[in-house]
Amino acid sequence: MSIMIDFINSSLIFGILMLTIARVQSNINTVLYQNQHNVTTQTNAVELARQLEFDLAKVGYHVVSGQHILLADSTMIRYFADVDNNLVLSQVQYSIGDISQAGFTENSRDFPLFRTVGANTVQQNFGVTFFKFTYYDSVYSKIPTPITTAVNLEKIRAINVSFRVESPDPVYTDYDTSWAAVTWEKMILPRNLYNLNY
Repeated sequence: MSIMIDFINSSLIFGILMLTIARVQSNINTVLYQNQHNVTTQTNAVELARQLEFDLAKVGYHVVSGQHILLADSTMIRYFADVDNNLVLSQVQYSIGDISQAGFTENSRDFPLFRTVGANTVQQNFGVTFFKFTYYDSVYSKIPTPITTAVNLEKIRAINVSFRVESPDPVYTDYDTSWAAVTWEKMILPRNLYNLNY
């Protein structure tokens, strides 16, 4: 009889031990999955931030006369710049698409970002869910958008850009479904808008 009780007790302890190990393994897998999504999202945000900083700092670069910025709206900007530093001016444009143009992700809020240099347009799928330009004059007063008249476009001295990037797939937790996200914002002061052509 005592052998039977020992056998039942050892089976019970073994079962509890196996459940504990399975739960720990499940938690490790969830954390690894979340970390992978965080790394992907942060990488996309850093790449987009570097690209925007590089391109927007060159607004009006090597433009000798005429308008530097051609169109300025909250989700779109078009300007002249020598992006490749080869003394060839190109029209550069950033604009967003709608959600239906996004890639095949599970995130229903992301939309593509279009970058056009000259005649080449590239659709970029960083997982952007929010994207906005804000424009300021020489005393850092906000200029309302859209800005279409040449007089108001010439007043632009600073461009604030902000965006939010989310993971393409959800991060599942014990309680709900969420998305790994990174928000970034920076005011860029293109030196060529101050007529400093260097």
